[in-house]
Amino acid sequence: MARTERLDRILEAGARVLGERGYHGASMRQVAEAAGTSLGTLYHYLAGKEDLLYQVQRRILEAAVASARASLAARGARDRLRALLTDHVRRILALPVEAAVLAGALGRLRSERQRRVESLRAEYLEVVQATANGVLGRGRGRPGRAADARVQMLLGMADRLALDALRRGERPRPGPLASRVLQVFLHGARPR
Repeated sequence: MARTERLDRILEAGARVLGERGYHGASMRQVAEAAGTSLGTLYHYLAGKEDLLYQVQRRILEAAVASARASLAARGARDRLRALLTDHVRRILALPVEAAVLAGALGRLRSERQRRVESLRAEYLEVVQATANGVLGRGRGRPGRAADARVQMLLGMADRLALDALRRGERPRPGPLASRVLQVFLHGARPR
């Protein structure tokens, strides 16, 4: 197996274990078992648990930013926001730990690595923010504050519905789920 394939498998297993057990509940031995490799091989690729956390977060956030930017090819502000939200839901359904990474709730790192992760998270939120502003307009009040809260609410609604569906053993389709979230977000929960 090629080095990059083995690292991919290790990081995928690490993401699952971190998602299931949290940073403090996860062990490198559990990650090695989930990846189907030895502990020695795991340490050949990663310096330790903090390195695992960094690599998983960095990988998820870089993929989320690239995927969000790609979803902006749709025409029209609402279609771009729907495409971005559908992509977000698809990613959460595929890898539930992504919700914690995007919310900054998986764990903190030391200095430079934490700054890099925060920069990627901010970049993702900026893409969502700009897309939402195209539909909602700029928020009132201090610049950035109201709009930031709206984006956090939109992503939080999508995360909650997707994660609740997974907990119930359902596999909803991302498009309809994202459309439902967007409908409630834009127009409230009133009946049609």
